[in-house]
This record gives sequence, C-alpha cells and structure tokens, in this order.
Amino acid sequence: MDPNKLDVEPLMNDQMKAVVAKSAELAGPFETNVSLDVMRANYERERVFWNEGGPEMARVEDSELTGPLGAFKVRRYYPVEADALPAIVFIHGGGFVVGSLNTHDRACRVLAEQTGAAVVAVDYHLSPESRYPANIQECATVAKFLHEQGAAWGIDGNDVSLAGDSGGAVLSMATNLWLRDEEGDNSFVRTLLLYYGFYGLVDSASRRLFGGPIDGMGKDDLAYYNEVWLGSTDEGYLHLPYVDMLANDLRTSMPACYIASADLDPLRDDSACLYEILCGQGVPCAYDNFEGVLHAFIHYTRMLDAANDLIARSADFYRAHHASARA
Repeated sequence: MDPNKLDVEPLMNDQMKAVVAKSAELAGPFETNVSLDVMRANYERERVFWNEGGPEMARVEDSELTGPLGAFKVRRYYPVEADALPAIVFIHGGGFVVGSLNTHDRACRVLAEQTGAAVVAVDYHLSPESRYPANIQECATVAKFLHEQGAAWGIDGNDVSLAGDSGGAVLSMATNLWLRDEEGDNSFVRTLLLYYGFYGLVDSASRRLFGGPIDGMGKDDLAYYNEVWLGSTDEGYLHLPYVDMLANDLRTSMPACYIASADLDPLRDDSACLYEILCGQGVPCAYDNFEGVLHAFIHYTRMLDAANDLIARSADFYRAHHASARA
C-alpha cells in the first residue's frame, strides 16, 4: 500500500461505513490475489444480500444473442406493459473479471422503474476468457439487435441508451464509439449513463490519493484488471482508441451523457476529465460527484442514500434527454 494514500475510513460517511462492515460480514474484502473461481464466487455470494427486495417489474425475460464468442445471455426488465418502450442497455461492472446478470439485478430494476424504460442487461463473456475488444463487440451486438429487431421485444429501436457501472461504464462508452467508428452508425444511441468508469487516465490526483484493500481498487488491482482485460502489460494497450477514450473524438455524433463519480475513488478524476471535455465540445452532459462513498456504490441501494440518489439523478437526466434529437 502506498504510504501517501489517504486513509479513507474517516472520510466515509456513516452509511458507507455500515455498508463496508456488512460486506465484510457477507464475504470479506474483495481481493484479486485469489483464483478466478474464488474471486467470482465471493462476488456472487456477497451480492445476494444487496439484490434482495426492490421494485417489482411487470415482466422479466431472459434471452440469448450470438456474438464473436458464441451465445451470451441478456435479461429484459419491463417496468410496465407497452407496445414499444425505449431501452437502456445496462452493462455490469466488476473489473471485466466478475459480475453477472444476478449481481446487478436490483440496480437494473430500480433504473427501469425510475426511467420507465425497458432495461436490457448484458451477460457479456468475462475476462480472461474474453479479451478486448470481444466484450465491446458483444455489447454492440445487443444495441444493434435492439435497433434493428427490438420491435419483436416491445422496444423502440430508435430510442436505445447505454448505461453501466465501473467496467460497465467503460464498455458503455466504448460501445457507443465502436458503433460509430466500426459499425458506422450510433444515431440510435440517445443517452449514456456512466457510473464511475475509467476513460483513459493512467495517473491522476485521485489515483494517488485513493484505492486499497478496503475497495479492491489499489494500484496492483487496477493493473490486474487492465492486464486481464487487454491481455498484455504493454503500456501501448492503454492508448487503444476504445481504452483511452479521452483521446478519442468526443465531439462527433455523441449522445447526451450523465457522468457520476465516487469522491473516494481512484477513478474519480476520469469522470471529472470526461465531463470537462464533453462540455468543451458542446455535448449535453451533467456530472455528479458523490461525497463520502467508495467505488461501486450503486450496489447498496438497501442501505446507502447515495446509491439511490445516483440512480434518481441519472433517471432525471435520462427522461430529459433520451428522446431529444441530436445535432
């Protein structure tokens, strides 16, 4: 542990402290120095508690689509019955190595209830079994399918948005850029809802100040996530166009973006930098930094006001922007 990093314990609000204590009781601290099977099992076990309760959906359905690595699952959450709902493709976080449809189930239901949109969660193949850019391609496959064939699922294919937390925010931004640059059309992507993602900074004040055993976001942890996802420790990989997205074209065909960060998160400055760039490029955007909380806080809607505020504020932004025409 870097001795110059801040001790976040006294900086956390009381609810965040209670969440950390509860998570430790459920599964202990999240660690990357164990086997993949153990890491994934611990993550799934700890998330069971946090996904209990929450809003009921009119309908929830699981389906399969096919991508570059074969079949993968998607789960559709319908808050109401309607002939054609707008859709939010939700891409879960977990450092690209953990997470599933089940680990983010409650967050998807809350987001569907508050936006009125059908939320389509993506169970993309995890790394290291899947390497960059295969999981971006899988998420793009979902968005394209909804655009072209969404009517069969009761979805308006011209009103698709992307949302995600942590690694899911990375994949959401990357998917939008991939659709634009590789597929030639992201005109149907109306909004991005980006929760505490990484967008290209390799050093920053927040990386120097925060991250450690308490949140699984230490310097070695962040290096591990990138190595597993990208398949290399070569620094050149960090400058790929769908990794260093702060260096990509963020002016052309960009949807409205809601950006959120956790104040005690080493990735905080990625979000702040992205917001400033988008504002400078004239892209409609909003940015909220939530004080007193750690990375990955969207999971804790059962105990943490900031988690509920995050979804509520992003839902407000979504309702205001998702159907607006883009320049």
